[in-house]
Amino acid sequence: MNLSKIVILVIALLMVACANQKAVRKEIAKMEKGPSEAPRRIITNFSDGLRCMDSMLIEYGIRDVSMLVEDLSDKTSVVKAGTKDMLITAVSAMTRRSRAVKLIPFGNDSGNLIAFLGNAGSESVYNIIPQYDIRGSISQLDKSVVSKQSGASLAGDKWSLGGSKSIAGSILGLDLSVLTTDDLSVIPGVTSSNSVVLFKSGSGADADATIKKTGISFDFSVKKSEATIQALRNLVELASIELIGKLVKIPYWRCLGIPETTADIQQEMGDWFYAMNAHGELIPYIRSLLIARNYYPSVVTDESIALRTALDSFKKSAGLPLSQQIDFTLFSALLNRQQTDTKATVPTLMNTATSTVVSKTPVLNTSTVAVPQAKPITLNINTLDGRRFFKPGEPISLTARSSESAYIYCYLTDADQQIQRFFPNRFQKDNFIQAGAEVALPGKMPFDIVANEKGQTEFVNCFATRKDSYNGLPESLKVYDFESMDNTSINAIRSAYQMSAQGNIGEARFVIGSK
Repeated sequence: MNLSKIVILVIALLMVACANQKAVRKEIAKMEKGPSEAPRRIITNFSDGLRCMDSMLIEYGIRDVSMLVEDLSDKTSVVKAGTKDMLITAVSAMTRRSRAVKLIPFGNDSGNLIAFLGNAGSESVYNIIPQYDIRGSISQLDKSVVSKQSGASLAGDKWSLGGSKSIAGSILGLDLSVLTTDDLSVIPGVTSSNSVVLFKSGSGADADATIKKTGISFDFSVKKSEATIQALRNLVELASIELIGKLVKIPYWRCLGIPETTADIQQEMGDWFYAMNAHGELIPYIRSLLIARNYYPSVVTDESIALRTALDSFKKSAGLPLSQQIDFTLFSALLNRQQTDTKATVPTLMNTATSTVVSKTPVLNTSTVAVPQAKPITLNINTLDGRRFFKPGEPISLTARSSESAYIYCYLTDADQQIQRFFPNRFQKDNFIQAGAEVALPGKMPFDIVANEKGQTEFVNCFATRKDSYNGLPESLKVYDFESMDNTSINAIRSAYQMSAQGNIGEARFVIGSK
């Protein structure tokens, strides 16, 4: 056989193999039912997205999110990988700086979860139950849903030459959901369901994979021996970004490079707006976004006036019309507003006239107030019945009242001089109270304050500030709720709030004595 025939044969084999690979990709594209060719991005993993989420959690002031994660099973019984460990690694990478999410690994069934909840707090004065539970599995592995194989050979009397090429496409799926630990119900909309298409060829050392999300295709290449495991890791990292973003309602799509104008993202934002409006959660959420973006007044004496002033300031900077109505356009603009190096100017309270707009969306009623003068805040802590002494182990119910509208922060110093922040917390993040109003501690929040079992004296210290001052504290003081702080004191915490608040703060102390 001469050289020219061999060359012709090799070229023919390569052309057949190339045609088969194109045929497989064409079939997979049909299965995805995309109306047109989607934008494609080449990635190795979602590490940049995880770091982006870490910064975004800080930017949006997210803290005290406590979650259990169960064993994430493999319903296909084929993929042998530590899916839960991958999720733990991803969430850890996502919270390196923000420390916004406290992830607690636990068992793989409801019995283990219920046992944990039943025993929670048995070794602590607090009944500290995580708010959420992550549950899910590798739910799908369809092997070689489309495959093509070809071959050719040429033989003589004493020789033969042949070759073949095979291309196969498989689909790997991962489904995760977040449950509340109150009743183990799935939180509507806080789910992640994604699949990756794996392309494996019969020759060569590499494989290709594609994750398609809201019109964007994420492509990556790995070694064939690692294709399934690496694809699963990328699915887990994508799922962690989605789950946390949906849970705390921040624009996680920005960390995936997906425009907010995408139809799926618009739909999701619309779902958030509708649900929060219907359940009375929209105004607190809007206020938290305004605070995080420095649009909220530094001094608050009337909540409705402060909110109206902050909204007007934001609308002016965003080029939105000034109106009393909170609609989806405002919601979307505020949610997707990116922080810049130049912070928004903190507005001063302005006199505004009362107005009424007939609308199904929230309307803020405002009234004329005078610009307040700085003065000391009077803060009081007491029990409902005025008692000061308690039996060892007896539950204690406290109330805190401020002389003016303020943000309240409360700490317990135990008999070993360990200090924990117990308000605000994972159960009640909104710590703003109106002048003269009371906040019950613990009230309906699912934890207990109890007198020391050995009859030793303990202390509750609460601080009141005119602006939300927590994010201005040193990093060493921004620890999880109900977690003991190392190497600090109430004096250090007081000084930190004074510096962050840049003004007079209120303080009250309650001594928990035993009979």
